[in-house]
Amino acid sequence: MTVLSVMFLSAMLIFGGMAVDIMRFETSRARLQATLDRAVLAAADLSVCLDPAQNTQAIVEDYIEKAGFSDELEQVTVVQNANSCAVSATATLELQTIFFDNVGVDTLSTGAGSAATEAMSDAEISLVVDISGSMNGSRINALRPAATDFVNSVFGAFEAGSVTMSLVPYSTQVNVGEDILDAFPGIATDHDNSYCVDLEANAFNSVGFTMNEAYRQTSHFDADSYSYNRSYWGASRFVCNPDPNTEVIAHAHLPGPLTTRISQLQAYEWTSIEIGAKWGVALLDPSTADITDTLVARGAVDGTVSDRPLPYTGNNALKVMVLMTDGANTQSYELDDAYRTGLSDVYIDDSTGLFYVDDEENGNRDGDGSYYEDYYRPNYDNWTNHLPGGARQLTWPELTGLINLDGHAWYFRHEQSGSGHNYNNWYSGIYDTVYSSTKNTRLQAVCDAAKANGIVIFTIGFQVSGNADAVMENCASSPSYYYDVNNLDIDDAFASIATQISALRLIQ
Repeated sequence: MTVLSVMFLSAMLIFGGMAVDIMRFETSRARLQATLDRAVLAAADLSVCLDPAQNTQAIVEDYIEKAGFSDELEQVTVVQNANSCAVSATATLELQTIFFDNVGVDTLSTGAGSAATEAMSDAEISLVVDISGSMNGSRINALRPAATDFVNSVFGAFEAGSVTMSLVPYSTQVNVGEDILDAFPGIATDHDNSYCVDLEANAFNSVGFTMNEAYRQTSHFDADSYSYNRSYWGASRFVCNPDPNTEVIAHAHLPGPLTTRISQLQAYEWTSIEIGAKWGVALLDPSTADITDTLVARGAVDGTVSDRPLPYTGNNALKVMVLMTDGANTQSYELDDAYRTGLSDVYIDDSTGLFYVDDEENGNRDGDGSYYEDYYRPNYDNWTNHLPGGARQLTWPELTGLINLDGHAWYFRHEQSGSGHNYNNWYSGIYDTVYSSTKNTRLQAVCDAAKANGIVIFTIGFQVSGNADAVMENCASSPSYYYDVNNLDIDDAFASIATQISALRLIQ
């Protein structure tokens, strides 16, 4: 064998050995990097990192030790904040060479590092609950503790200040309260008995509100009571529930006000899921920031959350609506403009409670011998020419707040003429009805608009039947976010949703 051949063979052996060194080094480097990655990911888990009983650095070191890289680990850094955890680790790998030392390289070395951050985003939640008449009894008795546990679970799972929740009870309408109503500069307020808003069809095509639009306050009237005699003509089944314990609570930063309000909820009247949903998502939409400003100024919302609703982008804000119903959409009513404001033609004597209608008698209809008397007295079905000295003229809101529409149409208008046409004009002729099919269309529109803006929607059908299942499932962000509760275990549905919200709120 020639000298040249020997040299060539030696070179082949050296270079082959160097390849072995490189392969050994790369295998160790890959193992080290994988170990670092696993270690920092495990340690950055918020359930571990923010637990005072856990030693986050020790978790990283334990991973490294078990993989045999304790000598290579250089530094572990843990940065803990109220709602986030960042863990990083660095190491240096040095490998003694076998063949590289033939060319003067005793070791191969490289640095390795890994970092992981897990953070909780801020969360805004609207809890929209059905308190319609069908909820009376066992259903509302089941709802109260289930909703209370949901509120406590959500607030208990996260640090203070990062979660706010709004409560929106709904039946025929949503009573938003005087403070929220006052936040709308263009709204026409006609009375101070309750605080609902009539919404046109186009309001359901978007998530929020145009705050300076000329919305109308829902009139204070009763379209549902029937007056079998004069003792039943009083108004009580109002379109807008006047009970202050049904008013919306917006952007609560503590559970107490919410759970107290939930404990006070009572079943009342018809079902308007779409109106509840509209207010639920609107309180998550930045367009309603003026509402928050008004509530903060009046002390109804804590100043620490004055930035709510947060923007949709740029801050990882999680926005969730939980929408619950026990049935299908039914109906709601809107009073015609002519009867919302101004003076009526009806007077009342407050000292006696007697009413007088400024409507001239047709001849001697009451048979008392006096013709064409000036004022009809519905309490007695007769006429008189004289108003009592203390009689005062009622406004339309005052009249509709005292007398239901059926009683007014029959005893104040029909009986003085005997005309059924007169009754119909004064009953069904002075208000409009929004029926279930229209309400379902509006619900789907507002749910679609919310989902398009990234709002996560969970829905609960509590012992629903018919097409209500499909309506609520279609509203939800996905079929798995719809809960069909066919028994009284509604607490399980709320508990599951609370858990899912916790999971959604973790962003790595």
